Amino acid sequence: MTSNRLERFAHNLDWNLLRTFVVVVEEGSITAAANRLLLQQPAVSMALKRLEQTIGQKLIDRRPGRFDLTEAGEKLHLQCRDIFAAVIRLPHVLETAGEEITGHLNIHAVSHAHNPAWDRKLGSFFRMHPKVTLSITVATTADVLSAVERNIATMGLCDGIIPEGLNKSFHIRERYALYCGRGHRLFGVEGVDFHDLRGDPYIAFIADVLGGQHMNSVTAVRAVGSFGQQVRGVSCNVEEVMRLISADVGIGMLPDHIARPAVAAGELWQLPPYRDLPTTDVFRISNPNSILNVAEAAFLAHVADTEALDHCLDHQQD
Repeated sequence: MTSNRLERFAHNLDWNLLRTFVVVVEEGSITAAANRLLLQQPAVSMALKRLEQTIGQKLIDRRPGRFDLTEAGEKLHLQCRDIFAAVIRLPHVLETAGEEITGHLNIHAVSHAHNPAWDRKLGSFFRMHPKVTLSITVATTADVLSAVERNIATMGLCDGIIPEGLNKSFHIRERYALYCGRGHRLFGVEGVDFHDLRGDPYIAFIADVLGGQHMNSVTAVRAVGSFGQQVRGVSCNVEEVMRLISADVGIGMLPDHIARPAVAAGELWQLPPYRDLPTTDVFRISNPNSILNVAEAAFLAHVADTEALDHCLDHQQD
C-alpha cells in the first residue's frame, strides 16, 4: 500500500471491530463471543463481516463443524494481541512524569522459584526506587508464558519450554524426588521398589500431566515407574502439593531442596527413584517487543545480572 492508502485504511478502520474479532477468536464461536460482549449474535456476525470487508481478506473459515482461522486471520490476531497489550500498558507508560522513577511492575511466577540472589536484587531495586509498586501473580507454567507473550507481565519466572521469541536467563535448577506422608504404608521403609507404588493416588503439578510438555523429565519418571496414573489432586503451588502429600492424600514429586526440612521433621519420606533424579530449570523471561514504562525498563536492567542458583549443587554440598 502507498502511504496515502495506509493512512486512509487506518482512518476508516473501526478499532472496535478488532476487539470483537479478538473475543471471537478467544471464545472459538460467535455465540460465546456474543455472550461475553453482551451483544446479540447477529451483531457479532455483522462486525466480523465488516472487518473482513475492511481488511479485504477472509479471517475465519466458518462451516458446519469448523471454526478455523485463515492465514490472514492468524496474522491479524497476532497483531491485535500486540495492539491491545500496548493499550493495556498505556497507563503505566504515562506514570513517568517527574524526576523520580514511578510505575508498576507485574511479575508472574511459578511458585517454587526460590533464589536468595533474586531477593537481594528486589530489595536493592526498591531501596533505590521507593515509589515503584509491584504485584506478583503465582500461576502455572503455561499461564506465565502466556502473560509474558501477551505483554501482560513485566517479567516471568517459569520452567518449561521457553518460546524462541522471548528473552530468557537461567534462574534456578531444581531436582525432583517422589515423597509420601507419615501415614503411607511405605513411610520409613528402605529400598522400596517402583512396583510397590503402582496404583497409589498421585498429587501432581498442573504442568506435570502425562505427556505434558513443560515438566518432561518429571513426567518421564512417572511413565517409567508406572505410578501416578490415578491423579487425585493437582495444584500449581508447590506448598499446596506438599501439604496434600503430607496429609496422605497421595504421593507426589517435589523439589528436594524444598522437601528436605519436612523430611528432617519426619513429615515426608522419600520414595524411589533414588538415583538419576529428574531436574527442571527455571528462567527469568521477558518479551523484547513489550512497551515498557520507566520503572519496568529500570527493573529489567537491574536484575539482568542476577546470579543463578543450582539447587542440585547445593544438595551435593550438604
